[in-house]
Amino acid sequence: MPTTAQVLDSHEAALLAQDAAKVSLHYAADAVLIVNGQTFCGPDEIAAMYAALIRDLPDAAWRTDVAMIHDDLAYVEWACDAATSRVEFGTDTFLVADGRIIRQTASFRIIVGG
Repeated sequence: MPTTAQVLDSHEAALLAQDAAKVSLHYAADAVLIVNGQTFCGPDEIAAMYAALIRDLPDAAWRTDVAMIHDDLAYVEWACDAATSRVEFGTDTFLVADGRIIRQTASFRIIVGG
């Protein structure tokens, strides 16, 4: 069974590869993701959310500033820069069970232009 750190490493690699379908493989069938006040349930909805994120931040250079893991709980602070948009500060909290993400919250703001 993968550890929380291993699940997040694989999740990040899929995001860096800009592969929303591969990102969604890290989620349990009944996973819930809350992002900026919207709720996404299950891998299909989560994949659609990540596809939109990747579309809004094409070829982004992602940076993890803080990553803390305690057993099944992870907290991440991040930022990214794309050609025409960026996120100066984003944060995610993950709950992992049985090698899959079961709950996640995220907050960030995409800045378009300059």
